[in-house]
Amino acid sequence: MRLSAPFGLWRIRVPARVDPRLAACLSDEEQARAARFRFPELANRYRVAHGALRLLGEYWTGIPAARQTYEANAHGKPLLTNAPEAKCSLSYSGESIVVGWSWNHDIGVDAERLRPIAEAAELADLHCTARERQRLSDKDASSYSRAFLTVWVRKEACVKALGRGLAIAPSSFNCDVDPGSALVEIDGSPIESHVYDLKDDLLVAWARCIRMSRSDRNHRLVPAGSVTGGAAGALRG
Repeated sequence: MRLSAPFGLWRIRVPARVDPRLAACLSDEEQARAARFRFPELANRYRVAHGALRLLGEYWTGIPAARQTYEANAHGKPLLTNAPEAKCSLSYSGESIVVGWSWNHDIGVDAERLRPIAEAAELADLHCTARERQRLSDKDASSYSRAFLTVWVRKEACVKALGRGLAIAPSSFNCDVDPGSALVEIDGSPIESHVYDLKDDLLVAWARCIRMSRSDRNHRLVPAGSVTGGAAGALRG
């Protein structure tokens, strides 16, 4: 499933059976890491996620999936060394995987499975700004967890876009607590973001570092098109 964004953004469900083409394009290091998972379902999700990153990277850049080489920065963000101008991000939650690919703009994606969080208010005290906590306090008990996860998934996507992960304190910048688009500023860096509530127990957020030019202020959404060929078949499972 392709989502509308100013870059390539896909949501993929982990199939019951992993297509061999996904596993075949993984590096030896990725294969070894998958084999270390204690539970088969987690190993399968890892294989699908990293295979999907490679196959969609092939679709986006033209570099064959098995020939792509990645390095992680100090905070774990993957970098495609074959084409440094191509930026990517990866997230998974439950049985869902989210992959993003962009040219030139640093991006971050994140996914959160909707669920009740008994300690959501305590987590908000630790990780949210005063303005966010005020907005959350306006929510009733039935919608508080959803609102907290909405602000959290946006924060995760934004710090991933900067490539610094949770080295940036989540409580150091403001985000919106409702789905939709929002401009976020972290340490003087403007980041456009969007949270989708997919109405099937999943929240998906994307974030993109921008320069405040007219073209960035009026960003164009990439239509939700299709992946064709071998990549599409492998990702359908």
